Amino acid sequence: MAPGPYDRPPSDWPGLETGGLVQLTPDIYFGWADEPHPLFWHRCAALADVPEDRTVHGPWVAAGTGAHTLVSRDPLHLEPSLLWRCCDLHGFVRNGVWIPA
Repeated sequence: MAPGPYDRPPSDWPGLETGGLVQLTPDIYFGWADEPHPLFWHRCAALADVPEDRTVHGPWVAAGTGAHTLVSRDPLHLEPSLLWRCCDLHGFVRNGVWIPA
């Protein structure tokens, strides 16, 4: 099977490559597509072996933050923490840095 667009981080996806996405970790990105709150993308290890046609975005799972408090945009600070239930990745974004919980 040929590599699909979701084999690469969201910053390289067609339509998002110029969207100004920011890499927090190799597996966590965010951008401002959903103003005024950032939209996050996480590469989920639990989805690594799931065929791409059985997922929405391959191993990448989006998380909106509309229910979060945007403490600061630059550097990014959100409250409360973010949790991806697909694999229980849990952490905070404070001072523009991902802090595992």
